[in-house]
Amino acid sequence: MSRTSYLLFLCTTFLAVNFYAQDKALFLENRTFTQDELIQAYRHLWTNSSVVSLLGVGKSDVGKPIHLVVIAKDGDFTREKARKNRKSILLINNGIHAGEACGIDASVELARKLSNPKHELHQMLDSVVVLIIPVYNVGGMLNRGSFSRANQNGPEEHGFRGNAKNLDLNRDFIKLDSRNAKTFTKLFRAWDPDIFIDTHTTNGSDHQYTLTLINSQKDKLNPVLSQFAQQNMVPAFYKAMEQKGMDMIPYVYNYKSSPDQGIKAFLETPRYSSGYASLFDCFSFITEAHVYKPFGQRVQHTLGFLETAVVYSAENSNAIQQKRSEAKQYTKTQENFTLEWELDTSKIEEISFNGYQTVTRKSELTEQEMMFYNRADSFSEMIPYYNSFKTKIQVEKPKFYIVPQAYEQVIERLLLNDVRVREMERDSLVSVHVYYIKDYSSPKTPYEGHFLHTNIEVEKRPEQVQLYKGDYWIEVNQESNKYIVETLEPQSVDGFFAWNFFDGILQQKEWFSDYSFEPKAIQFLKENPEVEAEFENKKSTDASFAANSWAQLYFIYKKSPYYEKTVNRFPVYRVE
Repeated sequence: MSRTSYLLFLCTTFLAVNFYAQDKALFLENRTFTQDELIQAYRHLWTNSSVVSLLGVGKSDVGKPIHLVVIAKDGDFTREKARKNRKSILLINNGIHAGEACGIDASVELARKLSNPKHELHQMLDSVVVLIIPVYNVGGMLNRGSFSRANQNGPEEHGFRGNAKNLDLNRDFIKLDSRNAKTFTKLFRAWDPDIFIDTHTTNGSDHQYTLTLINSQKDKLNPVLSQFAQQNMVPAFYKAMEQKGMDMIPYVYNYKSSPDQGIKAFLETPRYSSGYASLFDCFSFITEAHVYKPFGQRVQHTLGFLETAVVYSAENSNAIQQKRSEAKQYTKTQENFTLEWELDTSKIEEISFNGYQTVTRKSELTEQEMMFYNRADSFSEMIPYYNSFKTKIQVEKPKFYIVPQAYEQVIERLLLNDVRVREMERDSLVSVHVYYIKDYSSPKTPYEGHFLHTNIEVEKRPEQVQLYKGDYWIEVNQESNKYIVETLEPQSVDGFFAWNFFDGILQQKEWFSDYSFEPKAIQFLKENPEVEAEFENKKSTDASFAANSWAQLYFIYKKSPYYEKTVNRFPVYRVE
């Protein structure tokens, strides 16, 4: 054998072995991909298939790229080409919690089937473009071990929940503290997917189901999409999974109580992936494979759902795109937006549930009473399902919001989300409505790097404010209206105020000396008898106030022209 022939033989042998390695289902051996193995598997598909493209779409916090796999026929590897050919777009995100590997492995299997011209799924590409993020939390993927998920039944090794900054990326879709989230935002807004699926593995209560599902909460989803989802899409998903012998149940996250007492729908606010996606009128789902089931079984059920979504997206491509078009027009003209929701316990559905009986007994370790599940004692019965939410706080949209240029982090996030803005061309005194923060609560310890504000109370006043060339006007007539209102209203659960982007306004900057201010206080009361009457009344009815000279002077100071007007004044203004 010549040297050339020998080298050719070695190369061919290597490729054959490599092909086998790439095509191997690791989950059947209770293993999941390493980062390098994962990207190599997709690179192999890219090299050997005309319908697969592998792209680096941006950086993660660990400095490694986040990849996107595009699976499309007819060269539809861009949003523009996909839309031109009337194809729906399905985006699958994996490994946001890198230790939850079910979707990571399931998506590789899905890609293999889609790229195989002989597989029935391949034909679905006539009507759908499938996007896969192999692993979103690259830093967590590289932080590999066997012990970070104490409840989890395999795989042998897996990634970690937190990213390179120890952030939970599924809480970062509004605040964008990570490079990961900024990369995702650019990708998501560039492709504008019709359906979004985020794959997870759940903890919590025990039951018989391998896969549970979160779909965008019906009351908060755009009503056009909600009606279609509830009447068509979601029932079709459940029916298809049942036909595969893979029954699902809505997400169960009871930790301290047995699910047979009832389960509550999960309210995915915009900090979460699906909640963020729904701001842009995208059908959104989170799969939660059950942590106690074997890893291979979890992967197969996750794969079953992804296949179901692909088939449905293809067979209903025109209807899905039509409903999204209608939804976007609805959002542009929508007048009222809910800022906070609460569970409506008066509305109760009943669903069939296959569970395990619970027993309460003394713990061998702590000797305290604990609840345990008895897998030898299963049951099937109808249970309450609380799946309705009602408005707690609502706001009417303004014609414009105005954001001062000083808040560049806010502007950056608006622009990343393709919000149209207009810069002021000259300094101007403008009549607006201004919010003042009256009260709020904050935790003693940080949550995802922030002291998240809750229970926010405001007062709105008409005022004239001085604005400057370069400040930003945002017209509220856009397809991104829900995102705009959600982030810029101070009472929003996941607004920029809640996430501490405006905390500078909460601190008073100027003060006074009592001996110096007292003569001015006396003069001010003489000139303002209504304030003097209020002052005297408070002294006569509040003993602690009457005994505190500083409190009395501060009371007058806050009423006087000397008190700075910017304290607690929310610096995003409304033009109504």
